[in-house]
Amino acid sequence: MKYRLLYIFLVLNILIPSEIYKQIKISHVSSDDINLFQTSGIEFDHADYKHGEFIEFAISEDDISILDDLGYDYEIIHEDLQRFYESRLTENYTREFGLGSMGGYYTLDEAIQRLDDIHEEYPDFVSEKISLGQSFEGRDIYAIKVSANVDLDENEPQILYTGMHHSREPMSFMNLYYFIYWVLENYNIDEDATQILNTREMWFVPIVNPDGYEYNRSIAPNGGGMQRKNMRNTCNGSADGIDPNRNYDYMWGLDNQGSSPDPCNETYRGTSAFSEPETQAVRDFVEQNNFTIAMNYHSYSNLLIYPFGYSYDNPMDPDDLDTFIEYAQDMTQYNNYAWGTGTELLYPVNGEACDWMYGVHGIFAYTPEVGSSSDGFWPSSNRIVPLAEENLYPNIRTALYGGALISSNLNIEEGPYLGSNWYGIDVLLNNIGLSSSSGITTLEFISEDGIDFSDNFIEIDEIDPRSSINLEDISEFFISPYISTGVEADITLIMSMEDGSQSVSTITIIIGEPEAVLEYGFELSEDVNNWELSGDSNWYITSENANSGSYSFRSGSIGNNQESVASISLNAESV
Repeated sequence: MKYRLLYIFLVLNILIPSEIYKQIKISHVSSDDINLFQTSGIEFDHADYKHGEFIEFAISEDDISILDDLGYDYEIIHEDLQRFYESRLTENYTREFGLGSMGGYYTLDEAIQRLDDIHEEYPDFVSEKISLGQSFEGRDIYAIKVSANVDLDENEPQILYTGMHHSREPMSFMNLYYFIYWVLENYNIDEDATQILNTREMWFVPIVNPDGYEYNRSIAPNGGGMQRKNMRNTCNGSADGIDPNRNYDYMWGLDNQGSSPDPCNETYRGTSAFSEPETQAVRDFVEQNNFTIAMNYHSYSNLLIYPFGYSYDNPMDPDDLDTFIEYAQDMTQYNNYAWGTGTELLYPVNGEACDWMYGVHGIFAYTPEVGSSSDGFWPSSNRIVPLAEENLYPNIRTALYGGALISSNLNIEEGPYLGSNWYGIDVLLNNIGLSSSSGITTLEFISEDGIDFSDNFIEIDEIDPRSSINLEDISEFFISPYISTGVEADITLIMSMEDGSQSVSTITIIIGEPEAVLEYGFELSEDVNNWELSGDSNWYITSENANSGSYSFRSGSIGNNQESVASISLNAESV
């Protein structure tokens, strides 16, 4: 009898349904309403919010009851989000970077196997996967290194990319695989891909929360599972678990708005900072390395978030804040993601990964939120590639910003450029990256025959990160008297760094004194008697804006917002 009762208990436990989440919309929502939702225990993870107009977000059935008690009216957009997501996913959807059997997304096993496949295909550029530690249920949390000469420690700038802190956000790691393949396939083809592999050490931790993701596969094998947290049993319900992205120790547990002390809440922070093996693995890995910049991917909301997220008044160092903003503006110029802190864009958080990485280790860490509200947590299969593509540029720029990223601006003395004369050269070097230049930076000036340089090969010592060097009169060029007037000549600067990267800038000059072919004034009628005027035009007018003299040519009416078209042309017969 005891064995039979135990068997019945196990069967019933397996058949307990997962939590049902709905998508709802509430109209006329203010910031006070948002605060009331959070203090009442309603958690909205990624919301489409327009102040004073509406908020749309995913909500559990338990939180729906809280909303009912508060007396809010709401519109149900989707009765069952998991079923809705499943309806948009196609089994074995073919993508440009492999097959995923879970509606186009890799299962956990497929994601792990893909790391092995990439290493076998590109052994000189991709390391074997390494385990950073085990999850709560004992699964390995894997990382790979991507760099030229991957088996050597070349003391290169280190860049970190992570995905899937939250297990219902598969685009957070799918876009990373896409980026890895792009860099590898474009080596020695694309300039950025070549520079990144030759000069950077990139580390990828695609799935921080393997237990939650595997659970989602078990309840929704075709995709769409809504488990967010890890799988620690915290409240004997389907919302069990601890939110890894509230479990880091920077400002951990600061308040109950940025994280929750409720074990059944979606943002439950755990009993202490770094209580979870998943965040411990990330912590230990970060502390063993020297990352300058990081992308901790999530979805969704079309956002690029930077620290600090725990305070409405950002206490960040102003220079660092300027750097975060400068990079964010660049990285979002094509995908048009909104950028800012979490409090500016969504809501306050504490115990979050980016705040910890920057606040404790000085890493310029960002949280991209991939996809729009219509994409949701599980974008449809045909959206996987477009969403990966729109985050390719941010991933490229992240890798470049992590090291030295130096531009050169060539300036020369103003002309005219006459034979037998010397002209000065200025160069502005600007390192917008987060690392110092490695070794010597070489400036080489080249031009055509007949143009010589006082010093055409110059070496510059280390250039500090986020700094500029203005090299005034760093060299001169001499124009031979034998170069014919009217000849175009290029003055070219080639800047080379010891890591092999280069940049080229060129200025084209015209040799000789410019000669006026035609010259007319407007002081006397005979100065313009070879011109034909049409439309509402008049040359014989007083002009206060004339550079000299009393008269000028004016085309069109000026006052009362009148518009007219006029033209002026030379009478060829009189020339």
